[in-house]
Amino acid sequence: MDVYIQHLTGGSNSDTRPDSGAVLQSTLDIATVTELSRELGRRLDTSKEAILRTLCENDRVYERAIAEADKAQLEISELLRGVDDMQALLGDERSGIHARLVNATENETRLRVQLQDNSAVLACLRLLARLNASLHSMDALIREGRLDQAAEMLVSLERELSTATIIGNTRISDVLANRVELAKEGIRHNAITALQEVLVVRVDDGLAQLSVSTGTRKLEQGSYTQSLFAALDALGAQDEALAAYSAHFVKSFISPVLASPAISLATHSADMSTRRFEVRRDGLATHVSSTAEVCAIVVDAFVFANQALLPDYPASDSSEKAGRLASLWAPESISAVAKMVVERCLLRSIPTARHELEELRRTTDVLLEFESRLFALGSVSASDISNRPIHTAVGRLDDLFIERRCDHAQSRARELAEDTSFALFELERHEVWSLDFVREKVGDSGCGISPLLAEACEKAVASASGGASADLVYPKCSISRSMHRLVSEAYALVNEATLSSDVSASSCLLLGSARQTFDLYGALYLTLHRAQLTKIPALAWQFFNDCMYASHHAGIIAQLIPSLSSTPSEGKEAWLETARHFFGVGSAHIADLVVRESRELGALIGNSSSSRDAFYNAASDAAKEQLEKSRKQVRLAVTQLARAMQPPVVTPRIYYQTLGHYIDAVFAATIEMVAGIRDIGVDDSQVLSDHCRSICSLSDLFRLDSHILAPYQNLLMAANAPGEHGVSVELDELLDSDGEAELHQSLEGRDVQSSVQSARLAKEHCKLSSKLVQLADILLISRADILARRRAGLLAQFTADELIGLIRALFSDTNERAQDIDTLKSLDQ
Repeated sequence: MDVYIQHLTGGSNSDTRPDSGAVLQSTLDIATVTELSRELGRRLDTSKEAILRTLCENDRVYERAIAEADKAQLEISELLRGVDDMQALLGDERSGIHARLVNATENETRLRVQLQDNSAVLACLRLLARLNASLHSMDALIREGRLDQAAEMLVSLERELSTATIIGNTRISDVLANRVELAKEGIRHNAITALQEVLVVRVDDGLAQLSVSTGTRKLEQGSYTQSLFAALDALGAQDEALAAYSAHFVKSFISPVLASPAISLATHSADMSTRRFEVRRDGLATHVSSTAEVCAIVVDAFVFANQALLPDYPASDSSEKAGRLASLWAPESISAVAKMVVERCLLRSIPTARHELEELRRTTDVLLEFESRLFALGSVSASDISNRPIHTAVGRLDDLFIERRCDHAQSRARELAEDTSFALFELERHEVWSLDFVREKVGDSGCGISPLLAEACEKAVASASGGASADLVYPKCSISRSMHRLVSEAYALVNEATLSSDVSASSCLLLGSARQTFDLYGALYLTLHRAQLTKIPALAWQFFNDCMYASHHAGIIAQLIPSLSSTPSEGKEAWLETARHFFGVGSAHIADLVVRESRELGALIGNSSSSRDAFYNAASDAAKEQLEKSRKQVRLAVTQLARAMQPPVVTPRIYYQTLGHYIDAVFAATIEMVAGIRDIGVDDSQVLSDHCRSICSLSDLFRLDSHILAPYQNLLMAANAPGEHGVSVELDELLDSDGEAELHQSLEGRDVQSSVQSARLAKEHCKLSSKLVQLADILLISRADILARRRAGLLAQFTADELIGLIRALFSDTNERAQDIDTLKSLDQ
């Protein structure tokens, strides 16, 4: 029923619709329809009443809304009237109330800013006043000497200044910061100065004194020095200040004391009331203070300084004492003192002989104990080996000895090279190299020959044929004393290098130093004495012998190197290079001497106009006198040159060869002068022939006493240095040939060589002797004799042009002369 009514009234929006069958069925029921009608009427009445109530309510709401709208309209009208009145009151932009309000607002803003600025200025002025008062108070404390309080106030002031943001990044802040830095520097400087004034240092030529200042305030209680330390600590400058103080103490007292050869303790008062510590210095004393004396004085000086700066030293608590002392001395200064002591007592005392090294080694315990006591005074860790110079030096004592030995060898070589005495050392006999010879050379070093070197020497001797090979023999001659000592020094170094059983870097260093002594001597000697070697022939021959002697022994040592060095091939080649160098230098130098002297001898014959005129007009009395004068001059010059090299200065063979060069130079100049004359008269030819024969008398200089030649008899040598290495010197270069040895043997029982034997030697060593004799004959014989001798080969030393020139000068221009000249020309074709 409800559904149906709802459907009829359309009162539902539901999607459910009544079934048409059901509705149709309901229409058929009258009673139901009647009921529905009544229900419908009832509901219509109810709806009508509800609608009427709603309409009434809506009417009341509308009336209230109308009333409120009227009230709002009135208020809006009043508001509009107020706005119009306000607009009238505001007026224009310049003179109206709006402009006045804007000005008032701006004034209020300015006043607020000014108030803030004034407040900041007031706060800044209050801060500055407080800071200024603190600065004045700090200055007063500094003047009163209360540096610790001044330092604390300064630190507080600096802290306050760093937190004062009100003056941050301003000029006032910068000025105050500079003022604080100046005050900090002033306190630091005053504290260091005050510390230095506590301990007064006086050093003169004879005495070094430490004393405690009598004017130091409250020193007995220690408050003064403690206040200085507190001030430096407050400023964070204690390490820097004590480093400066330590350096000052070391420089002003310790260093002068250690610089004196002899020092002794004069006064040391344990009672600080005496306040003196004196060390006597003797710069001229022959006695040198021992290591123990030096170490004791240095330690006592530091202890005295500790007592001056810390009057209550030593403290009862050892740990407290160590801590307080560690703050007094900078590690750098402690290390510096240790270095000075090790320099004085160890490094300067390192010997050059190994047997003296053991004596020095016994003093190292004293030095190590001193270093431990010294390091206890500073903040240097005893376990830090790198900062312990004495411990390091003692550990390297053997290496330091090797370095000292090498340096001494180089210095010795330099001294020998610079020696201007040119003292001679004559080898009394032929020097035969052997184990005994080496043992004698190393004997001066204070230690015997090493087993390794002895074994190498025995091998070298055994490898030589017959034990007396030319490689191991040097002939009797004169050398310089400097070279003899240099060779001894080199053998001592080689022996020093082989004292240890193994071949180490030190051994190689000593072997290299031995070779460098040769090289250094050779370079310096020729550079320093070149002028003397050029002017004085005797010195030139001495230098030649020195070079041959050095080359000889360098070559022998080269044969020993393979058994002694860790790098046998390189070491041997280096020594051989030294041997070749000396041989080349000596040979070149003496060759220059012979060429230079030969040139000067030739110049004596005909370089001057008077000498040349004498040859052109030989028969005149003046010419004869001039020729005689020239002959004497030449003989004197050759005689002086011969004496400069006469055995045993050099060996006979070298003497003969060099003398032959000199005399040949005279012969060549004489032959050239005679051959250059275009016209020789009969009288002139006789004088010139006699002059040539008198010049030939220079061959007498080949005569030597038998006692001079005796040591060189029957000595056979093949070389002066190892032949396979290119430094060999044949027997003819140093000693006599076999034929001359036989000649010397035949001279036994005679004082001097005969003229025949002298002529034989002259003929052998003077290539032009026969030519000069033949020239003397040519000047006297006929053309036919000249042609006959030419055909017989007796004038082979003359060229055809020379003979033709002589014939033209001696004989008149005739057809027979022309025929003889043509014959001479045909003989050479």
